[in-house]
Amino acid sequence: MKQQQAVFRMLGLMSGSSLDGLDIAYCKITTSGNYEFEIIAADTIPFSPEQITYLKNIQPDVHRDYTAEHDFFANLSAVAIRVFLNKYQLEKPHAIASHGHTVFHYPALGKTLQIGDGNRIATLTGITTIYNFRQADIDAGGQGAPLVPLCDARFFNNYHACLNIGGIANISFETEASRIGFDICGANQLLNYIAGTVGLEYDENGELAAEGQVDTSLLEELNNCSYFNLPFPKSLDNHFVRKYFIDRIAASRIPVNDKLATAVEHIAQQIAAVILKQQNNQIPYRLLVTGGGAFNSYLISRIEQAAQIKIQLPTVQLIQYKEALAMCLMGVERLKNKANFLPSVTGAKTAVCGGDIATPNTEK
Repeated sequence: MKQQQAVFRMLGLMSGSSLDGLDIAYCKITTSGNYEFEIIAADTIPFSPEQITYLKNIQPDVHRDYTAEHDFFANLSAVAIRVFLNKYQLEKPHAIASHGHTVFHYPALGKTLQIGDGNRIATLTGITTIYNFRQADIDAGGQGAPLVPLCDARFFNNYHACLNIGGIANISFETEASRIGFDICGANQLLNYIAGTVGLEYDENGELAAEGQVDTSLLEELNNCSYFNLPFPKSLDNHFVRKYFIDRIAASRIPVNDKLATAVEHIAQQIAAVILKQQNNQIPYRLLVTGGGAFNSYLISRIEQAAQIKIQLPTVQLIQYKEALAMCLMGVERLKNKANFLPSVTGAKTAVCGGDIATPNTEK
């Protein structure tokens, strides 16, 4: 890849904890002068029930070998890529930037694992693949997360803050010194789990939650997690979210609607607490909200009320695919050998250029 190249066509892949499918975005990113982007095509390739079960059943173990799981997710990704490129009749991208699917994320132990072997993806698709982004930042003493604040800084710095409500809610914003970002709380992971107990994929528009009553005892349990008192940089592991928050929700004997109402209130309160500390009387306060939780109108209304702000949602495409766009940007910076993590966000000692590059003939 020539260093002076200024325009990149990238394919970004993101698989989140909500397990709704593999998000794919084909983006054109221009790096001359101010960075600019165009999402040319984007889609979510749903996981089959068998794939969902397989991913749910992977247990985190820092001592295990995950070769079979790496191959499983690489094969899944390669099929999805072929389907996507054919569906939208797209030319071959310069590279694939694949986040993979997180099995565990333990920065305190210096360990993180996102399955989906990039060498295999490159060989199966014939396209250079960048993967394993997080480990370099962790090796530099950082959290390896969140990834999206670089995208926020490059493309969305006209907002006071950028909030993503996915399986986990995270936020980034500028301070006088630098941009910071961190995971706030579990979000769609909690809501989708509760909805799943009555056979639903999710609570559409938060309609069931809106009919429920907040249980103050459960709300207090959820809000009392010591994570919320930690200073940033900080990040949440999916397994921790399941063990602390979902286990407590599961143990509660209240009706499903009340569980949903309580979880929504918990998420809204934790997000609002961050916004109220950060907004510093900026009126009107401009908050960019993306991720699947942006479609939960009841959750959005509770955040608005708790934070005393008005939220104007962006395009549906940006709501759904900003994380895949962020992967494209991180891939571009890796190809240019430029830092693609912000130490002010992750706490790393230095700004690293993360990601392993696999070409189509490098499969082990």
